[in-house]
Amino acid sequence: MKSANSNASITSSAAALVIATAASVLFTASIIFSRRHRDVLARLAELEETRAAERKGRIRAEMKLRTQLKNDTTCNELQSSIEGPKDARADDGSILKHNLQLHCIGTVVSPYTKRMGTPRQGALVPSGRGYIQLRIPPECVEGLELYSHAWVLFTFHANTDTPSLKTNSNGEIMNLTKTKIRPPRGDGIKVGMLATRSPHRPNNIGLSLVQIVKVDKKKKQLHIAAFDLVNGTPVYDIKPVVPWDVPGHHDKVPLSVPSWVSQDDALQTVKFTPLAKEALEKHVRNGKLSPLYTSKNDGLKGSINTTEQFYTASPGSGQCAGFLDGVSLLQMQDLRRFETIGIAER
Repeated sequence: MKSANSNASITSSAAALVIATAASVLFTASIIFSRRHRDVLARLAELEETRAAERKGRIRAEMKLRTQLKNDTTCNELQSSIEGPKDARADDGSILKHNLQLHCIGTVVSPYTKRMGTPRQGALVPSGRGYIQLRIPPECVEGLELYSHAWVLFTFHANTDTPSLKTNSNGEIMNLTKTKIRPPRGDGIKVGMLATRSPHRPNNIGLSLVQIVKVDKKKKQLHIAAFDLVNGTPVYDIKPVVPWDVPGHHDKVPLSVPSWVSQDDALQTVKFTPLAKEALEKHVRNGKLSPLYTSKNDGLKGSINTTEQFYTASPGSGQCAGFLDGVSLLQMQDLRRFETIGIAER
C-alpha cells in the first residue's frame, strides 16, 4: 500500500514537471514570436516610409520637369516672336538633342609631325605616304581597296585655340567671337570661316580627300597617299569617293571658286644641296624616317619627292624650317626658287 502511494506521487510530480516545461516552452516561444512580429511591423513601417518618400520625390521631379518644359516652350515662343517666322523643317524645337558624340575609329600615322610643314591640300603632295591605324574590326574596311580615293572625317587635334562654345535655350551658339579670317592667299581680304578650309571652326571637324594605296587587314592598317593630315590625327569615319562626289559629273554644272583659291603661286624649282641629300640619305638608312620612308621601300627618293612637292605647292619667303617625320629640313627661299640647305635630327 505504501509502495503504491509512492509511485502515484512520483507520477504526479513527473506530470507536473512536463506541464511546467511545456508552459515554459510556450512562454518562450510567445516572447520570440512577439519580438519577431514587432520587428516585421517595424520593417513594414520603414518600407512604407521609404516608398512614400520615393513617391514624393518622383512627384516633385515630374512637377519640376513639367515646369521646365513649359518655360522652354515659352522661351522658344518668345524667341520666335522676336526673330520672326522660321521654316518648320529647319527646326523641330529640340536642337540640343542633336549634339553628336563621336568615337575614334583610327589614328593617322603621318610623316608630317607638326602643323607647320603639313600640306594645305593632300593632292598637292601626291607622293606623301602614311596610313590609318584602325581601332575597329578589319572586316569593316573589306572592299575599300576597290576604290581609288576616300573621304576621311577627323578632328583638328593640334589646334591650340579651340573655342569653348556656349549656347542659348534654342541651342544657338552665342559666344563665337571670331567669325571671319584672312585666307593665306586672299591678299588681306576677310571672309567667313565657313567659306574657307581653315582648321579654326565652331566644331573641330575636318574632311580630307586621300588616295587609297592598300588595305592591310592583318595589321589593321589603311595605307594612304596624297593627304594633308598631321601625325596622330584621330579619325572618326572613312567613306569611299564615288563619281557623284565630283561636281559636274551628273548635272554638268561646273565647279566655281573665288579667284584667291584658284590663283597659281607655285615655285618653279625646288632642289637639295649635295650636303642635304647626303644627310637625308643617312637618316633614311638609320631608320629615322621609319616606318614610312626606309631603305626597303625607296625611302630616299620618296622623302625627297614629298619634300619637293610640298614646298613647290606651299611657298613662303625667307628662311624657314619644315618637319618630315624624324628630321628637320632647313630651307632658303627666294621668289621662285627653293633650296634645302641642311637636315638635322630633332
